Amino acid sequence: MRHFLMLFFSCALFLSSTAVFAEAKDATILLAFGTSDPEAKQSLDAIGTAYKKRGKDVMWVYSSNIIRKKLNDQGEEVFSIDEALDEAHKRGYKNLEIQSLHVAPAEEYMKVNRLIARSMERNPDRFDSVVFGQPLLMSKKDLDITVTAVQKVLAQKRKPGEAVVLMGHGNNRGTGDILFVGVNQAFQSVDPLIWVANVEGATPFTRMPALLKEAGVKKVWLMPLMIVAGDHAKNDMAGPEADSWTTILKKEGFQVESIVQGLGGLEEIQNLFIEHTDNAYDDIKNGTIITK
Repeated sequence: MRHFLMLFFSCALFLSSTAVFAEAKDATILLAFGTSDPEAKQSLDAIGTAYKKRGKDVMWVYSSNIIRKKLNDQGEEVFSIDEALDEAHKRGYKNLEIQSLHVAPAEEYMKVNRLIARSMERNPDRFDSVVFGQPLLMSKKDLDITVTAVQKVLAQKRKPGEAVVLMGHGNNRGTGDILFVGVNQAFQSVDPLIWVANVEGATPFTRMPALLKEAGVKKVWLMPLMIVAGDHAKNDMAGPEADSWTTILKKEGFQVESIVQGLGGLEEIQNLFIEHTDNAYDDIKNGTIITK
């Protein structure tokens, strides 16, 4: 009798969970480069919490193969794009929103675009629709909101006359360079003591000591212009290593402080991503762009 009851409840639980997936027709897949740093992940968790308030099921994808492997080796299940789409199909979702959590429409964003399109080609009948939301910085409005949000964070600690260098990622092949040139100009137009420098590509950090000396500043604040404050922010920007931005600037005679905080933790940035999802009408599955 005991074994019968255990079997009965197990079957009931399975059928119940299956029914939940069967009833859920829509889901949102949040697609980030990813991080294996628990502190940095808090920015992604904050975005996930904001999305769950919309009432749709939320799934996660990390586009970085290296980060996924590291987390999978640690026993944490992290989906690739193909794995997430397989799982979404298994759960019975019919309409998918995939939201890029990248900063710029650059190398990584274009890569995931191609991967999603190829999956649709291989499995054309899995879903009724699959729309893809744009990354953070696509319009003048996006940039204005981001600039204001960053200034709000800086205002909590920075004093008049103190400079700021924001760390962007960039790409060593130049993909996205023109966008970061525009982002730098946008910050400069509202505050001449705020610069954007990239880890790779255009607007390199190597130009910063000379620009800061020319501006006559004594103290410099560093902050990542990235969704998460991971390895680049903690080590390349704020770390004690000889080649970190902090160490280089201190050797040049500047006082340096860092704000190690990802953009994903800011409510304004979360709402901007959600707005991009709500306005996503480019249906990858059906090959049509629907405008309203």
